Amino acid sequence: MPRPAEGAHRWLRARVQLDAVPDSAVALFVSSANRARVFVNGAQVGNTSVSNAESFGWNHPLFYSIPTALLKSGENTIDVRLSVNRFGKGVVNGMSLGPHAELQKQYDHVLFWRVTGPQITSLVTLLLGFPALLYWLRRRQDAAYGWFGLACVLASVRNGHLFIVAPSLSGWYEAWASVPLHWMLISLIFFSFRLCRRSFPRAERALLLASVAWTIVVLTVPYPQVFGLGYVWLTALWIATIGFVALQYRRTPRLELVLLLFALLVAQAFGAMDLLLQLGIRQSEARIYLTPYSMVVFSLVMGANLVDAFARARTQQERINEELDARLAEREREIAIEHARVLELQRERVAAEERERIVRDIHDGLGSQLISSILLVEAGTLAGPAVAGVLRECVDDLRLAIDSLKPAGNELLLVLGNFRYRMEPRLANAGVRLDWRIAADGNSPQLSSDQVLHTLRIVQEAFTNALKHSRPRCLSVHFENLPGGAWALAVGDDGEGFDPQALQGRGDGLRNMRSRAAQIPVALQIDSGAGGTVVRMVSSMNENPLQSS
Repeated sequence: MPRPAEGAHRWLRARVQLDAVPDSAVALFVSSANRARVFVNGAQVGNTSVSNAESFGWNHPLFYSIPTALLKSGENTIDVRLSVNRFGKGVVNGMSLGPHAELQKQYDHVLFWRVTGPQITSLVTLLLGFPALLYWLRRRQDAAYGWFGLACVLASVRNGHLFIVAPSLSGWYEAWASVPLHWMLISLIFFSFRLCRRSFPRAERALLLASVAWTIVVLTVPYPQVFGLGYVWLTALWIATIGFVALQYRRTPRLELVLLLFALLVAQAFGAMDLLLQLGIRQSEARIYLTPYSMVVFSLVMGANLVDAFARARTQQERINEELDARLAEREREIAIEHARVLELQRERVAAEERERIVRDIHDGLGSQLISSILLVEAGTLAGPAVAGVLRECVDDLRLAIDSLKPAGNELLLVLGNFRYRMEPRLANAGVRLDWRIAADGNSPQLSSDQVLHTLRIVQEAFTNALKHSRPRCLSVHFENLPGGAWALAVGDDGEGFDPQALQGRGDGLRNMRSRAAQIPVALQIDSGAGGTVVRMVSSMNENPLQSS
């Protein structure tokens, strides 16, 4: 039997008995019809035209306001000219004639759930699908997001045939309704596999090849049996997927698997109800298709999966943080033990160095003076007053060494003040005036006790040399802070000078002064002439002598 030509028509007629022409507005509500023209008593009251061509809005409810002038008492005829598709089928369902306000509410209700609802779900699934695809592009190992994103995009494309009005009937419209649905279901099946953390490469490859072959057949063989065959085998695959997910949940119960199983069952129920509605087995005046809303349930599944993934990542992060904290605490304990050991070794080293320094200073200062005094006394060259003077020098030397060991021994100016206190009586007895030019509130350089003692030894040696060899009337001590954190300390006298070059290699005192200056470290300058001698110590600019020790 030949197929009807594109643009063939069928006529339907309904007769309505009216006792009288209604006073209020009247409307005609048609639940669904494809490319229909409506005539009331021979006059056309509306059409679904797009430009000049009849449109194909099979899922759109139709609403016509009928002028009361077209109605009459008695029998009224309503004729519907219906265009049929290439398979000889057309759709018209649920015609109602009644009050305008009442039918308007019914029309709005049906329009929302059949047209506006799928539009909203299509937008939502697109907004969910594209981010999922972008995430999959960044993390290819998370294939579940890729299949879910693809299913969302395909669902939006497929839902378009529910609300997009086509200008004509063509074979592509049936493909638009079936091919995206087919690939959407395949994507959801693969999504279910990945959510179960399973993969079947060979079976999945075969399924993809079969889907490609079916798509080619649909696009090239325009028979309705082809569409029906595709729905049958997809239903079988869907039921098998439900069983697979149920088995996986039984093995490893997880919340996302419960939700996935629920979504699969809901989608199966919605699909079965839509199929029964399309076949005319399930009667419904509203004729609302439920399959577009199944993606909302799958979106909840993906949302639950994201929440679960976030919770697992958070738990893992907290566990890692706890492990790191434990390792850090253990490492801190080890470092504390090691630090205590290093401090103990450092204390022992400092104590040993301090003992060595004290021994050296006593030997070089007090010891050498005592030995020299003993030799002079034994030789009979020292009288009583001279012996007393030597002993006082020994006592002063001992006190200077003790001063350098006090807690304030790293404050050079404070230690120099103690030195002044020790030396002033001795200088007064010798008739020597002391010119002390060090501010009491000056900034003192921070030196170690060892460096302070070396500085004091240089000052003491300068004082001793002046008193023994120069016969001065005045001794001066001058300290100043230089730019860049440097400092200078000078000891001068107005006595008889000497030639430093002439004493090169012969003066132990000068040699010891230079040796101590190198250990501080500072630059040592000795200038001597007829007007006296100046011993000057200058530290390096921007150098902390304490760090150099």
